[in-house]
Amino acid sequence: MRRLLNILIFVLIFVLYFVTFLMIYSDFRERKLNSLEEEAVELFENKIDKKVEPSTSDKTYSISYNGYTILGVLTIPKIGLNTVILKEQTYSAMNIGAIKTYGVNLNEKGGNVISGHNFRGHGSFFYYIKNLKSGDIISITDNRGRTIEYKVYEVSRYVSPDDTSYYTRYDGYHITLVTCENGGKSRIIVKARYDE
Repeated sequence: MRRLLNILIFVLIFVLYFVTFLMIYSDFRERKLNSLEEEAVELFENKIDKKVEPSTSDKTYSISYNGYTILGVLTIPKIGLNTVILKEQTYSAMNIGAIKTYGVNLNEKGGNVISGHNFRGHGSFFYYIKNLKSGDIISITDNRGRTIEYKVYEVSRYVSPDDTSYYTRYDGYHITLVTCENGGKSRIIVKARYDE
């Protein structure tokens, strides 16, 4: 009986250490990913010449960060999101920021699809796009220094992962934000446009 009690105590201590380790690691990873994202946004903002009128700027800035190409910055004030948009369409790129998965260059007519993790590490990333409503503002600054404010007009939840109808070309300025929900079994789709 005493031996069984000692084994149970040992297992309990081991489990507590393991859970503590996972919590510390998760917190460390989240802080590291947030730090990478903040460094990338700061690098972008320091390289872009905001002194020129964006509509007259012909200069395109080539900005690299840790082997990734920064295309622009996505800002959604309502949910406190400010992140880079990366060219590379990889899982690891999505740990640093959002990725452009479809479409023309940022802030050009024709539209874009921008994807991001619902959770990155243990904390939220694109998680709160589900709270956006019609009329909310999504701002994109591209690598020419142009900033366009898009207005949300549609938020769809529980979209099938097999539904790719949002990968489409538009006549005007348009963006679509995409993230997973429900353990990857469905998607949140947010559509926004800039009315000229």
